[in-house]
Amino acid sequence: SMLGSLQHITDVAVVEQKQHGEKTPDGKEGGTLWERNELIVRYMLEEGKLNLCLRLLIDFKTMQRNEEFADALQKAKAAEPSAQFDDLPTIKIKAAMFEQGLGLLLSCALCSVESLQTLDMPALIGHMSNCLKFSLTHSEMVRSPDADRRQEVLCHHYLAAMFERMENLPEDRIMELLQENDVFSLVVTNVAKFHEFFSVATKVKASHAMSGFLGSEAFKTSPQDFITNPELKKEIVGFEEAYIKELFPDYNAKKTIRPLLDAITKFKFQS
Repeated sequence: SMLGSLQHITDVAVVEQKQHGEKTPDGKEGGTLWERNELIVRYMLEEGKLNLCLRLLIDFKTMQRNEEFADALQKAKAAEPSAQFDDLPTIKIKAAMFEQGLGLLLSCALCSVESLQTLDMPALIGHMSNCLKFSLTHSEMVRSPDADRRQEVLCHHYLAAMFERMENLPEDRIMELLQENDVFSLVVTNVAKFHEFFSVATKVKASHAMSGFLGSEAFKTSPQDFITNPELKKEIVGFEEAYIKELFPDYNAKKTIRPLLDAITKFKFQS
């Protein structure tokens, strides 16, 4: 089945990612995607499947947000009365597996700069904005046992991957898109509201993403474009006690989120 194939491909991509990371076969850091053994991501890129994967995810999440599964099932039954269809609860389980497979595949792909350079950035950033808005009114998206594989949580990982490779990307255009979609305030608000449900990995990635925003040229030039409501500064200051001291205890860990820590110090006197 398509779902079975997707799960198989995703499993292979995740294994390749863990085995090779961003190292070439001879153990060197970096290198291009073509020098590393990440065959699944390479195939997606070469065959132009990466943006298809993103579009499928966007369409799926739009259907989910608008609760269109039941309608789609009725239409399919009307179109093919003699065909056998799963019932709605089964479809929802399979839909969750579909979302998780595509999401993890995209996650693996975004760890290569070549993928980020080919991806439809306005579509990806619009998608992240929609998911992060939706989670604020639908906490079940981040509280469910499989939340780590849902888009509402994986968006933090996508953003961290983007900021890690920003020097090889069109930064001005990306920051403009992030600002237009109010992504910074959505990330901060999501972390403030849900950090106790997030895994350690997600809290670390979200912190790297916020740090990427706060250290950017765009933020330094026009902070008011990103701090779109006064509560954000208080929320950012609150992260220090909430989880940062515990997860970033020593100098090396703190170094990875220096702009976020600097902002916390600064905002303490402003909020």
